[in-house]
Amino acid sequence: MFAKSLPLVLALLELQRVSAWVNSPTPAVSRSIQSQDGWMIPNHHHKRHLLSSSSLAATLEPQEKIASDDNSSQKSLILDTLASVAQESKEYASTFGVSHTEAAVYAVFSAIRNSKIPLGMTGAPFVLRRDEIIQALQVEQPPFDHFFTLQDLATAVEEDFLDAARGSTDNRKGWQITTVSNPRGESFEEARMTFEDVEAALDKGTVILNAIGAHVPKLAAPALACTDATSLPNAINLYVTAAGKRTSAPPHTDRQDVVVVQTSGQKHWRVFAPPNPAQKPMADVFARGKGDDNLPLHVLLDENSGNELLVETVLNMGDVLFIPAAFPHTTSTSNIADEQDATSVHLTFNIDSHVWELDYLSARRLALKRGCVHDAVLGQTKDTDNRYQGKVNQLPSNVRDDLLKALPMGLLDEDGDTVDELLKEATAELKRISSAVDEETAAAVDEQIWEDTMVRLRQQGMELLETHRDMYLAAMQEGKTREAEEAMTEHLGDSATTSRKTMTPERMQRLSLFRVKKYYDQIDASKNSLREWSYLGKPAEQGTTTAGSANTLPADWAFTLPVKIGDQVEADLGGAFFDATVTRVAGSKYDVQFFDGDSEIGLDRSMLKLKTPPAMGSDDEVDTSSMTPKQLKRWRKEQEKKKS
Repeated sequence: MFAKSLPLVLALLELQRVSAWVNSPTPAVSRSIQSQDGWMIPNHHHKRHLLSSSSLAATLEPQEKIASDDNSSQKSLILDTLASVAQESKEYASTFGVSHTEAAVYAVFSAIRNSKIPLGMTGAPFVLRRDEIIQALQVEQPPFDHFFTLQDLATAVEEDFLDAARGSTDNRKGWQITTVSNPRGESFEEARMTFEDVEAALDKGTVILNAIGAHVPKLAAPALACTDATSLPNAINLYVTAAGKRTSAPPHTDRQDVVVVQTSGQKHWRVFAPPNPAQKPMADVFARGKGDDNLPLHVLLDENSGNELLVETVLNMGDVLFIPAAFPHTTSTSNIADEQDATSVHLTFNIDSHVWELDYLSARRLALKRGCVHDAVLGQTKDTDNRYQGKVNQLPSNVRDDLLKALPMGLLDEDGDTVDELLKEATAELKRISSAVDEETAAAVDEQIWEDTMVRLRQQGMELLETHRDMYLAAMQEGKTREAEEAMTEHLGDSATTSRKTMTPERMQRLSLFRVKKYYDQIDASKNSLREWSYLGKPAEQGTTTAGSANTLPADWAFTLPVKIGDQVEADLGGAFFDATVTRVAGSKYDVQFFDGDSEIGLDRSMLKLKTPPAMGSDDEVDTSSMTPKQLKRWRKEQEKKKS
């Protein structure tokens, strides 16, 4: 009876795969939204060297230790801050009714945020050992030991319709991925990935499940804790590797700052300083060693390459490793001593600032589009251009490093004096950095647009944050529903609870691929809205600094254009619209006061209809000289529509 559902299921799986692609080992070009601070490395030229026998051995077998895994000052700061937020993390866990593990996750990310350690390219990796975490949090039970194991993955696969990838293992080439599932027929049941598929993939490489916190209820609460602690729309990936793999992940870099939590088994890690972007400007510094870009281990280990090995260590169960964005790293499970728990399982918590355009490079690009100012210095006017490739990597290192910084953590907090101050600071920093890139281009942007851009980026960030929270809460609720179902069938014996779950129509509708679709749709809609906003700008008039209004309006302008305090609107209350005035804006939510004095709070933008459009300039007043090619093309199409 499920055979007819297969095309829809496979289509939704593709949507899931594409939406989670932002976290995958091989990023799609159109999803290339990463970055952060900057690491200054001498400009060494690449040279070819023959590997000595000792160098070759270093690429094959993990050494006990080459570089320190302490970074003592930063690590001490994190541990001190961890202790200071221990009580707050317990209160958080109590509020949401979650375990000491989620409390520890909340504490670790609160410590990263509160300590204000550098992230991205100016950051530094560090290791927190299991006993150090226990001591800092003053807890008796280890928070991460066996929290998620191979058996937990088997249960998740049994209960749901999940998809996974398998990573390549050649440390001389870029990281490639292939699918794990092996459909055995056309029915729904036959299309489901089995745990046998996972076990077969483990024989060949590392099994990866991206954005797993949205799909597996047990991991939804940790994903929520990470998201709440940072006020960022973050995600979790799961990595499973069998013992004896000389290379479980080839050298590569990520767009995210990541916190690796070893929940079962052991894994050997090497972390290197970021390569100098100027040496290979057309490579994305946040996606090195992925896809067609090669970042061979023997090159990183070559002492003449300038790629310093910063950390070499084995993570044991309960240990935590922090790796900033753009830092190359590679892993192995060869020569791991623990025979009783040989399979390595670790969770990677992603700080996704750059995935969601919350960095100064993205903000500058958005402001230039909004202001219809051509980017003569960095170019890349197409939406599909990877902003982290090309001329940006050839800027002076200090300018490039500033440009690749993430926006300040805390910018997406609820409204308040602290947020207002952060918004002002971020706006001023955006203007300063943009002027450092090119004064003439920055001067062409209307003064108000810098602030408008930062406000609009914050608005979108808050929308994404709310969507992620709702998605994780929905997964947590699904977990409670499944627990209740298990309790109801417990009297039937082990055979009813341990066999592969047969999907009834009702249970199938609750599967994660159906559950998350609406949230991915919301994410896509939010991103599209930001892109459309960037093209609604009008060039600043010559000799003035007054912000121009939009020269054309979309058909649904009344429900999509930005709304500010004081705007006259019609508010939708159950299908009927009533005249009202906007009194408060809090991210994507709006408070209004009606003509009779009554008020309504927390309305969505779709529930507000602007009564009058913004002031419009005549066609003759539009200066197209500084429009980007895409903006000019769009403007011309709008004029043709008006004439027809």
